[in-house]
Amino acid sequence: MAFYIGEMKKVRNSFFEAYKGGDYKKAIVLGNKLLQIYAENDDCDCIEYAVDMSNLAMVFDRLQLYPQAEKYYKQAAELKKRCGGESLSYADTLNNLAIVYNQTNRQTEALRLHRKVMEIREAKLGREHVDFLHSLYHIGNTYELLGEYDKAIEYHAMALRNNTFSTLELADVHGALARAYEAKGNYKKAIYYYEICLDLIEKARGCDTFYYMMNVLTLASVCEKAGLLDLAVEYCEKAVEIRRELMSEEHLDFINSLNSLAALCCKDGQYDRALEVHREVLEIVERMLGKEHIFYADALSNLSVDYGGKKEFKKALALSKKALQRKKELLGEEDPQIAACHMAMGTLYESMGKAEEALQCYEAAEALRSTIADGRNTAYADTLTAIGKLYEGQEAYDEAERFVRKALEVRKSCGDEKSGMYLWCLQLLADIERRQEDFDAAVGHCRQAAEIAKERFGAEHPRYATALEKLGLIEEAADHLEEAEEAFTRTAEIRKEMLDEDNPLYLGTLEALARVFVKQEAYEKAIELYQEKNDLNFEETPQEQMAAANNLLAIANCYRLSGVEEKAAAYFAEAEAKQKRSGLPMDETYEKRRGLYLRQKMEHAMPPKPKKGGDIRKELEYYSALALSIRNKEGEGQSFAKVLLKTAALHAKLGNQRDTETLLDRVLSIGAKEGIFTTSFGRLCDRVGRIYAEAGSKNKAEATLRQAYQIQTMTEKCMTGQGQALLLRLLQEKGDEKAYFAVKNAGKLE
Repeated sequence: MAFYIGEMKKVRNSFFEAYKGGDYKKAIVLGNKLLQIYAENDDCDCIEYAVDMSNLAMVFDRLQLYPQAEKYYKQAAELKKRCGGESLSYADTLNNLAIVYNQTNRQTEALRLHRKVMEIREAKLGREHVDFLHSLYHIGNTYELLGEYDKAIEYHAMALRNNTFSTLELADVHGALARAYEAKGNYKKAIYYYEICLDLIEKARGCDTFYYMMNVLTLASVCEKAGLLDLAVEYCEKAVEIRRELMSEEHLDFINSLNSLAALCCKDGQYDRALEVHREVLEIVERMLGKEHIFYADALSNLSVDYGGKKEFKKALALSKKALQRKKELLGEEDPQIAACHMAMGTLYESMGKAEEALQCYEAAEALRSTIADGRNTAYADTLTAIGKLYEGQEAYDEAERFVRKALEVRKSCGDEKSGMYLWCLQLLADIERRQEDFDAAVGHCRQAAEIAKERFGAEHPRYATALEKLGLIEEAADHLEEAEEAFTRTAEIRKEMLDEDNPLYLGTLEALARVFVKQEAYEKAIELYQEKNDLNFEETPQEQMAAANNLLAIANCYRLSGVEEKAAAYFAEAEAKQKRSGLPMDETYEKRRGLYLRQKMEHAMPPKPKKGGDIRKELEYYSALALSIRNKEGEGQSFAKVLLKTAALHAKLGNQRDTETLLDRVLSIGAKEGIFTTSFGRLCDRVGRIYAEAGSKNKAEATLRQAYQIQTMTEKCMTGQGQALLLRLLQEKGDEKAYFAVKNAGKLE
């Protein structure tokens, strides 16, 4: 008897040494030997045997050999209960078995065991003991895995009521709370708890650990979801630098981290920084794998996106073509990655305003993707959507609608009808219908998207708020102002609760709601919202000062519209002073609101504005007087040019060709002062060219539309589908085949 007990003690000590040293294979051999000794001495019905069996289960658990771990935990738990009742040791083994159930996705069974463990620990240790608090934490984790996030939050919060955890354990609980809030879409609280989690990890272990780094990356992801892109970039930068210290720069995970950082920078419009990061990736890949590796081609594609964002289209296009050629050489002509390259190049051409070439790229991708799974794949649906979006931009709405509807059918066939892309397709279809003034259909599709988002994400989730916001925009466009108010109000409530009151998405919703109130002539309500926006602006940067000036100007306009002239003048003066202090040039919003204020001031002394669509001659008389008033008070600036353009359009409707030409020549002269190779001047030429044509001035129309087209080939898309179609028709009528085919094929005009 004494001999085998001595032998067991020796084997047990060796078992623990092997386990602590990480030699799990040896630990399993020794654990089995230990159990064999019990069996040989007919001593398998004692508490010691149960303890050693539980220890062996822990080795299998550590190795993620869950079936074996479950087997031994179960046997150990049964024996412990039989020998000692519902003891603390029995509870510990049940706890380990419950965690195995968690790991093998048997959450209902896990929850039952975790609750039993909690009952035993509460009875024997009390609610203040750390083991009882651990049970609360495990139950919270199980509810999270079950998707019951409110319950998860409840139990994690209970676990934090007594501060008996170690610093690292406290970090775990705060991280778990953050995960549950993130899953609910409450990004405000998720960010708060992740930041506490990081502080605790730093205090316990420092910053240079994988655990800290992974939580930083998760926090960056949450910030991205919350629309806080600058903060997301900041955290991602931090994670990349930690990973740089922890592993070789040639490790694949490090390269992936760099690519993630660059993608965030692109999303935030930081293209120079994205380019810098992607260049580092290219250098690492070239050094480590060579130019013939597929990763090198991927790096070229990423650089193309950066240059495209910087509007350096020549460089972007060259890199995109080089990446496509390299992938064809490595993968052949029909690999799915070739289709992705065609899509990227199509997006680039679309940014350049070259619709014909963009369509050719998308069609090349479509031909490849339509053959995968007989066309039942989401990549094929993505391509159809891109083609539909391209046609929408060209105002070819019938074709746009056809492709988008087909994309929706493909997604349904893939079981993808609740995905984010399916919702986006529904909203794109609604936009196409809105542009055709089919508002009932547009509202219907936006409501459908909102219902899907509500069902999938919940009625408090920011993704549902985004769908409601889109619905509000469509309702507003349809002049359903009460419905728009309702949608924007609910959007604002969700975003304030889940994202915080200073979140840019929430502030954007206040802007939309205020706009609706102005249309409803509910000026006091609009003023309240603009003041709320201003109160949340700390004016620490020139950009924030400009935003404050915009808010003050909006308030001034509301007071003027409501007839409170003294307050309108005071807010206008404050806005002007703040804009000057910012040191920034007036942005587009400020110019528009300032022009509106000044026009309202002038219109106040003028006869009532005629109704749109009424007597054209009365409208012409009104706008002619307004143009004169603006010129006398402001000079021949952009506000004057806009009213002049409206006046010219009215002359064109009346067939007054000479007057139309005179006014439009003046408009172009004013617009050219800010540069004749700018996108804004290209848009002006597109509009002016169409009015020339309406008045019968075909030569001037052609010349002006040519100029718009040439600007488009040098910068970005600035012509409407109507303008481009008109230019083609004029060139065809003139018999200028060379120019006609140059425009048709998105080439350059001489």
